[in-house]
Amino acid sequence: MNPLLDRLRRYLRIAGEALAVAWKLTLRWLAIPVNLCLAILGLAFVVSLSSWTFGESFEQAVLFFPDARGSLHGELRDVPHSWGSEARAGMIASEFLLGPAQASLLPAFPPGTRVESALYRRGRLFLDISATAALVPAGQPGAVKIGIAALERSLKAAMPGLKRLSLTIGGQEPYAVGLKAEGGKGIKKTGK
Repeated sequence: MNPLLDRLRRYLRIAGEALAVAWKLTLRWLAIPVNLCLAILGLAFVVSLSSWTFGESFEQAVLFFPDARGSLHGELRDVPHSWGSEARAGMIASEFLLGPAQASLLPAFPPGTRVESALYRRGRLFLDISATAALVPAGQPGAVKIGIAALERSLKAAMPGLKRLSLTIGGQEPYAVGLKAEGGKGIKKTGK
């Protein structure tokens, strides 16, 4: 016969016998009522600790929304816990874009606005939201500025280490002043 198979059978037989002995000792130990109670309490502790550790947990964050006059008011919101600064910033911004729960507060951006990307480096958050954020309702010319201020205040309240927010809407920085190419001369055309 194959000596490797013989060794494997011998090891499996020894492991099976050791497992049977361990099972008998465990049953004998659990036969004592105090030990059974300790085992049940230990099992309950392990189950609750693992569900707390690996389960979906929520944390509270203050989100700021404008009212009809344009001043910002905080609203306490339960936000799913996320690991890492970028994931947390994306979660806070996404929750913010859902709008306020209070009827007295106004949404900062139009419905359908979503987070496109979030990148966090050395206390600076680069956040891009969809272009629908730039759609201004009629009669509200400063709505985008108020929305940006509300989003920045919400993120700074939720992320104490945040030093600076660089927000883009549809990949474009809002209210950025464009510079002319080549000292104001424009781009030269080459050709015949």
